[in-house]
Amino acid sequence: MTQQNNNNRWWQRRPLQIGAAWLIGLLLASGIIFAINGGTPPTPPNNADNRGSLLDLVSQRSGNSRTDTFCELAKGPDKSCLGEPQALCSKDMEVAKIAWKYFENNYNPATGLYNAADKYQSTTLWDTGSALAATITAHDLGLIDEKTFDGRIQAMFKTLTTMELFNKEAPNKVYHTGTGAMVDYRNQPAPDGIGVSILDLARIVSWLNTLSCMHPKYAYPSKKVIERWDMTRLIKNGQMYGLYRNPASKEKAIVVAQEGRLGYEQYAGKIFRELGYDQQISAIYNNKFRATTNIYDVPIAYDSRDPRDLGAYNYVVTESYAMDVVENGLDAENQPLLANIYEVQKRRWQDTGIVTAVSEDNLDQKPYFLYNTIFTAGLPWNATTDKGVRHDNLRTISVKAALSLAMLFPEDPYSKELAYTVGTAYDPERGWYSGIYENGGGYNKAITANTNGIIMSLLLYKKYGEFYPVCKRCQRGLTLDVAKANTCDTCEIK
Repeated sequence: MTQQNNNNRWWQRRPLQIGAAWLIGLLLASGIIFAINGGTPPTPPNNADNRGSLLDLVSQRSGNSRTDTFCELAKGPDKSCLGEPQALCSKDMEVAKIAWKYFENNYNPATGLYNAADKYQSTTLWDTGSALAATITAHDLGLIDEKTFDGRIQAMFKTLTTMELFNKEAPNKVYHTGTGAMVDYRNQPAPDGIGVSILDLARIVSWLNTLSCMHPKYAYPSKKVIERWDMTRLIKNGQMYGLYRNPASKEKAIVVAQEGRLGYEQYAGKIFRELGYDQQISAIYNNKFRATTNIYDVPIAYDSRDPRDLGAYNYVVTESYAMDVVENGLDAENQPLLANIYEVQKRRWQDTGIVTAVSEDNLDQKPYFLYNTIFTAGLPWNATTDKGVRHDNLRTISVKAALSLAMLFPEDPYSKELAYTVGTAYDPERGWYSGIYENGGGYNKAITANTNGIIMSLLLYKKYGEFYPVCKRCQRGLTLDVAKANTCDTCEIK
């Protein structure tokens, strides 16, 4: 029995020999398998080329030369084609932060729309364009992050692509920013709408183009917004037309009326021309409606069409010419016109001591909106309502006009006077005021999306330059097949 137990435990006395035998056996087996497979490890069947797989990307990493895939792929679009950006100074950023405060206070997350005036839930497509300009700029300057930017843009697009259209043709003139419903100018429900402003549509198109250029992922949704609109009655005969309901008609018949006068007409006409529409009159300053008057020996262009015939005045103001250059670019036509707009206001200051920068603006008192003009209805320096009622005692130095001129003519000493004069016209918690009353009446404390949006866009212009020319250089922006839009010279009135 003892001998048998000893024989059974032989393996306990020779552990090293047994382990060596097992190791040799494993090595021999591996060699045989390697030889059978031709010296290469087996590959999975039906996988001729899996170089694009996530597993391959991970397996290609070696040593310290690691590729962090999402760090690279999640980067925004290349902006090198926009050119070398000009650095903004601390004062520029201070100006931007004050302007952006307005949009922080007046954002409606349910619709993605911003109020046109402080705390008043109403907006137009013009003001929505200004708000879009501000949002693009705020992101570019680092005032909001990518998540906030995308959230606001997506919310705005949801409204723009679903909002009810006037007569199923194009956006109504006014919408409630809380609900997205069509309203009238008193912000009262208007289920049938009140009309369409083609100039307002141009404003939103301009900034949809800049959005598509700087953020190409939004080019397709921007295109779909515009393709909802029926432009048949809005663009024809080389001009632009608006729609409104005839208040004297029992049926509330829709009237088609030519819209735009020299200045704003060309700003808007160039934008639609970029989309491929015929704007042979509206996009040209040297058209048959242009006339000239001399003020302080400076030739000022104005529109000769009689307001008694067409129901609209030609307001010669700073804003349209400044926006034309900032957005559409400086050219042989608008360069001398803008220079004269600047020069005539400078000469009034030299002659009277009144710092002058006029434009249309909201007011913080009745009549609440006024056109402060260089020339209107045969009169220089006329401050008037849209009905032609004069309020010269309410003439203001417009903040957006002053800062626009200062940005566009930085080398001229008058620009410093302009910027210095309006430099404190703001509430740090609400945004930039609309202006300062010329007669010593203090600040015009109306605060709007348009004033603050234009100020934001001026800083984006300073950084990159004129928007449409820059985007063309990048070969980015909106493209539209206008053949699908039933524009015509003679159309049936709906």
